[in-house]
Amino acid sequence: MAGTAKTSMQVTIVSAAKPVWSGQARSVTVPATMGSMGIMPDHEPVLALLKEGDVSVQALDGGKQSFHVDNGFASFDTNKLTVAVVHYLGDGQDGNQG
Repeated sequence: MAGTAKTSMQVTIVSAAKPVWSGQARSVTVPATMGSMGIMPDHEPVLALLKEGDVSVQALDGGKQSFHVDNGFASFDTNKLTVAVVHYLGDGQDGNQG
């Protein structure tokens, strides 16, 4: 319906050991087992298995953050995305431990 689209979604990224990041985002890209998957507000509900790779978050101000993670899953419904992974391996692409 016109005028009802949301411009943000709640994102929570957690590892088995600790919370990694939580906040509002414009979009998130996750390393799904079948290929990279982009998720935006009002996306259809989805449950996806993840492989090792970068979870990229575009913040409301346009800034980007990236988190290198190991296997897990992403669940999206009603503008809430939860990314649960076995290990948080550091900030994206540089391998620093978080």
